[in-house]
Amino acid sequence: MPENLRVLRRKREIVGEIRQITRAMKLVSAAKLKRAMTWRTAAQDYYTEVEAALSVVAAYAGEIEHPYFDEDRPVQRIGLLLVAGDKGLCGAFNSQIIGRAREFARTAEARVVTVTVGGRTAEMARRARLSVVREFPAINERERGGDVQEIARQVMGMYERGDVDRVTCCYSRFLSRISNQPDVQQVLPAPPPEPLEEMNAPIFEPDALELARAMLPQYIEARIFQLLLSTAVSEHSARLMAMTAATENAEEMTDDLTRDINRARQAAITNELLDIAAGADAMGQKA
Repeated sequence: MPENLRVLRRKREIVGEIRQITRAMKLVSAAKLKRAMTWRTAAQDYYTEVEAALSVVAAYAGEIEHPYFDEDRPVQRIGLLLVAGDKGLCGAFNSQIIGRAREFARTAEARVVTVTVGGRTAEMARRARLSVVREFPAINERERGGDVQEIARQVMGMYERGDVDRVTCCYSRFLSRISNQPDVQQVLPAPPPEPLEEMNAPIFEPDALELARAMLPQYIEARIFQLLLSTAVSEHSARLMAMTAATENAEEMTDDLTRDINRARQAAITNELLDIAAGADAMGQKA
């Protein structure tokens, strides 16, 4: 077998193995995306209900004096909750989020300290010269909210102690299965509840003001959970698109290599026939 033909066949085998891997990862990403979207929808519904309930309570609680609503607080230090992907193989997903966080830190009017969430986020944030004060490891079961309370309590504790005067979150906003966008959203101080239309006065137990103060931490946790899920869904979507593109490229390379193998084999056969014909002519001339 000619050396060139042997090399081409080996390349086709390698590309075929890569195609099997990327196709399997594509199927896994599709399953994870479907599950994450289900949890994201449930989290959005929960956040909507908590926000609506807080609006009802706040409407009868009067003016709520709480640090979470203190928009006039002087800003000397900003806490940035940076949420990126847990793993690679998702294209430019992580680098886009880190780039958006770096841009925010560069244009902020105060010093920015960063709390990272994700397997590779802390390392990438340090490379981008962001000041990392706390890092949370990869959340394998992020969709179930196993570590959301710990993250939310860390962020709210920093704000309550005065370590930061504002908390923002840099995350990936999920737009569709084929589109996501890095974004920065303010978490604390939280926007006040929207005013409600007139309704029959409900009975609160405990009183409306105390109930509103008790609901605020749950409201902030629900917002953070929603941002985490948005990033998780975007990550699975980005990885699905990356693995789909890789599988299609592998298939195209396999087709190209198959054509090259056929051409090389035909060229080898032609050369052998030419050698036979030349040998026959030489023998006929000697005879």
